[in-house]
Amino acid sequence: MIPADFEAISKAHIEALVTNAVNEGRTIEYKQELPGGTDDDKKEFLADVSSFANAAGGDIVYGLTEQRDERGKPTGIPDKAEGLAGINADQQKRRLEEMIRTGIDPRLPGLRINHYDGFPSGPVIVIRVPKSWAGPHMVAFKNHSRFFTRNSAGKYQLDVREIRAAFTASGDLRAKITAFRTDRVGKIIANEAPFDLPATPKIILHLVPLTILDPVIQFDLAPVSNDPSLVTPISNSGYDRRNNLDGYLSYRFTGQGGKGDGYCQLFRSGAFEAVDADLLNASADVKLVASTYVEEHVLQATARYFKAARQIGVPMPLIVMATVTGLKGYGMATGSVWLNFQPTCTIDRDVLLFPDALVDNYGVSADVALKPIFDAFWQSAGFECCPHYDANGRWRKPSQ
Repeated sequence: MIPADFEAISKAHIEALVTNAVNEGRTIEYKQELPGGTDDDKKEFLADVSSFANAAGGDIVYGLTEQRDERGKPTGIPDKAEGLAGINADQQKRRLEEMIRTGIDPRLPGLRINHYDGFPSGPVIVIRVPKSWAGPHMVAFKNHSRFFTRNSAGKYQLDVREIRAAFTASGDLRAKITAFRTDRVGKIIANEAPFDLPATPKIILHLVPLTILDPVIQFDLAPVSNDPSLVTPISNSGYDRRNNLDGYLSYRFTGQGGKGDGYCQLFRSGAFEAVDADLLNASADVKLVASTYVEEHVLQATARYFKAARQIGVPMPLIVMATVTGLKGYGMATGSVWLNFQPTCTIDRDVLLFPDALVDNYGVSADVALKPIFDAFWQSAGFECCPHYDANGRWRKPSQ
């Protein structure tokens, strides 16, 4: 894999592959030409992409020639970065994206494609395929259904035993994420969180990278220490911060009985846990959720956490999970203030575990990512969906 964040890759990084004679391997492969339009070309391309996803991830670099041995066979060592002659780079990127979208099942999240100009014959195209934690991914093209992975010698087809093991590992992933959420929510309800909170209704927000399942992966949290505005409680005002055993903690301290009303814990694993014990209490005397007020704060906080995760190098995809506790018997206020409260439409349970949202790239806005969660929140109080989204699926603050 090219040793740089994908957004930071430049022409110099590609030229360095040739200068340093970086050999092909488990995480990088060179191609002189883009895949053609024949069925065999498409199958080969999809096998290449899915093999990276089912292994450790990696880069496919198009526009590099390879050195040849005495028999004329490619050695896997790049010879020249010539580029791709006579192509429209944007058009070709769309073609490759469409092939991947329709030819790999399940959908592969987090994949990125870019081109780099300035080479003798034309641009170089790089596809970065992330390691997938939601596999195994199958090539599904015209009755051709195969599973591939990679080792140091390149891609190879999985046998039945390996396919079975891959599906078992995928099931374990779902169970481990669920266990993480259950454990953390249980601790918060039992008041075993990293900061003492009052016994009031709470919003609990988790952002969990799938790399959390690898205990070896830890992130340097120094960048957020240098920009603490990114890792703040959901209510982003009047907070303090410190390092702790788990990583980095920001919190709002009220000074009343030694308690606070919210915190954000950034774990070294790259996971975020934000809890607010005040937003839902804006009108506790009438048991109404100030829906617009709550959603606006949650959206702003999620956008900050996305930016912080990107800054410390957390790879996509992320799982966003939201939980609400203590709202049994509450209703939802519609509009920008306290309007149209229907007492018969109230939340019927004390703990609401909303559906997970998968975010597969940092270009996804917080409101788009959280729409399924907001819809479920409103449905829990008897509504069809969150009424604050327009026809394009974007959140809009109601007018006064």
